[in-house]
Amino acid sequence: MFYDDQQYRQIGQGSTSSTFTSAVLDAVKGEATAVDFYGRLAEAAPNEQMKADILRIRQDEHDHFQLFSWLYVQLTGNQPVYQITPVQFQSFSEGLRIAYRDELEDYETYRNLYLTQSDPTVRNILLRAFSDEIKHAIRFGFMTTNLA
Repeated sequence: MFYDDQQYRQIGQGSTSSTFTSAVLDAVKGEATAVDFYGRLAEAAPNEQMKADILRIRQDEHDHFQLFSWLYVQLTGNQPVYQITPVQFQSFSEGLRIAYRDELEDYETYRNLYLTQSDPTVRNILLRAFSDEIKHAIRFGFMTTNLA
């Protein structure tokens, strides 16, 4: 997660389009939203094991937030400006279903962005993110089946 700014000072030309920059800002917002959501979902967990699993996922999302924020600054020279809309859920099982769907969507988004990029630093960030997102979806799916 930590990059030597001198080594990665230049992000490749393939990643500087306004569409990609907008997608990175969306990722920053999405990861910040997930950090908030998973903190509240962990508090609603019915047991300590599920709470611990969700908090581990939350830490990954925080790491993604930092990586995408760093990337946004590299692309624009500015700190990302965003506002989250808290995810609402009425029960733990509903929260798990929402989280599962969100993780699958993020996996697809980050994977598709990865395929459009040639810069190795950008690709590494996206690879980390989409690999984690599918792992999270699997964990949330497993937790859902264990509630039944």
